[in-house]
Amino acid sequence: MRVGHELLKWSDALATGIARIDQQHKMLINILNDANQCFRDGLNAEAQARIMEDLIGYTTYHFDSEEELMESGGYGDRLPDEEKRHVREHRAFAKAASDYQLALRQGKPIDYEMLFGFLNNWLVNHVMGTDQKFGRFLNEKT
Repeated sequence: MRVGHELLKWSDALATGIARIDQQHKMLINILNDANQCFRDGLNAEAQARIMEDLIGYTTYHFDSEEELMESGGYGDRLPDEEKRHVREHRAFAKAASDYQLALRQGKPIDYEMLFGFLNNWLVNHVMGTDQKFGRFLNEKT
């Protein structure tokens, strides 16, 4: 699903069936929308850098939570290739977000549409694909 750079809305289509992860995804959507609005409104570079820090910080927390669930749920034991791919997706997102944050700190211009097209699409596609697959795995265990 391609969503572009518009604000995101939570829907049941994004649900993984894991309450903790779904709550974190809702929070990520809120932070991402706040960041999107900050850039759309043309707030100063300091405000943009701060909201990107918030986004990266919460994303890191969320990825750690998912990866802890993968370990405790035996995801890597049963589906090691899926777990590796999932973690690689997390690392790729974190690297891209950090690269954007560094560019902001260095005063480089940021293409708003490209940034939020990437962030929104990555989040929606990751949740609807990789995270939902992981959610089905955990939900089948219970």
